[in-house]
Amino acid sequence: MSARGEIAFLVGSESRVAVLRALRDQPYRPSELAAECSCARETAQRTVTAFADRGWVEKLTDDGRYALTAAGDVVAESYDEFEATVAVADRLSVLLSNLGDVAVDLDPVVLDRLHAAEATADNPHAPINRFLTVAGEEHVERFRGITPIVSRIFNEAAARVIGPESSVELVVDEAVLETSASEYPDDLERAFELDQFRLFVAPAKLDFGLMIIDGHAYLAAYDSQGTILASVDGTDDEFVAWAERTFRRYRESARPFTATQEGGDVPTGVTDDGATE
Repeated sequence: MSARGEIAFLVGSESRVAVLRALRDQPYRPSELAAECSCARETAQRTVTAFADRGWVEKLTDDGRYALTAAGDVVAESYDEFEATVAVADRLSVLLSNLGDVAVDLDPVVLDRLHAAEATADNPHAPINRFLTVAGEEHVERFRGITPIVSRIFNEAAARVIGPESSVELVVDEAVLETSASEYPDDLERAFELDQFRLFVAPAKLDFGLMIIDGHAYLAAYDSQGTILASVDGTDDEFVAWAERTFRRYRESARPFTATQEGGDVPTGVTDDGATE
């Protein structure tokens, strides 16, 4: 039978999955499996017989119990991982379907450990409110971000937490830079007054948001109009390491942007100087 056929066989009955999981803990007789898995003894017997035919279990000769083989243990573990992945994909479907390719290498097990927020009819600002909670109110040591939008809420949150000693690196695309210069020139000027501020312009349009604030990472998905739809965040080591790698990759592919003040105009200018990690 093909691998697809074996999968269809296993998931075709809840009792088969239950028996497989029960046998991961210890060997059982069919009558014991029936009680453990809340199924008929005949069902348990048919299941272990079918598992034995596939090499997933073997019958112990001493007392009639069935035990998983190494192959059966692999099947059980892989099925649990697959089921967990599907559950995460379902729970975070809005986020994952709007992130593009950025999260293809992010382990679903890691995603499942994170705090999730999603905009709903009852709470349309949930992801934004979560970002504000993550950003906090106190000055931060290090703030790194990738953003596909510019907004008053984002600027006000940044102004609260970025102090004179904060190290700031921000990656934006051309559209965000133009909007910042035309609609929020004062905020842009204040940012360039910080010695530790570095701005990078991505070569293509950005379609996700990523913030790393003193070791707390925040990932957000947006719709085509720039409305934030969903987010995940946390201090999980694997997630933060992924966020660090992702930020570094986008920063290194972007061009550094520096500015000079002349007559009070919004600073402009491009330099080839890079920022250090």
